[in-house]
Amino acid sequence: DVELSHMYVDNAAMQLIRWPKQFDVIVTGNIFGDILSDEASMLVGSLGMLPSASLPSPGSGPGVFEPCHGSAPDIAGEDKANPLAMILSAAMMLRYDLGREKEADALEAAVSAALDKGYRTADIYDESEGTKLVGCEEMGKLVQEIVAN
Repeated sequence: DVELSHMYVDNAAMQLIRWPKQFDVIVTGNIFGDILSDEASMLVGSLGMLPSASLPSPGSGPGVFEPCHGSAPDIAGEDKANPLAMILSAAMMLRYDLGREKEADALEAAVSAALDKGYRTADIYDESEGTKLVGCEEMGKLVQEIVAN
């Protein structure tokens, strides 16, 4: 059920901008993955929105799940980071490593609900009517409250 297409990275970069919906998954080595994920982040508005997974061969151990943006040490402790990529990375871990579809769906739905309610961290805030600027901690708490209800 999976269609495989091989591309050189320069073409993949162009195709990602030209027609992003053609991709469900992109598999690359680390350096090209870093470059393409940074590029893809601008399609969704911020690197703070992209979860990431490094998956091993089946049966060879757990994956590594983290936000594409890494730890953002330049803004550590300033309540500025967008926690949504980390929350979505946790949803990927639940789905792909732990087989917990229901819990993964709940996290993904909570992120969508928080965004639908207009909450935005600084990296995706645009002063549109109906949006509210929140910090990392508050956004995390909002998602937590939505999951709990």
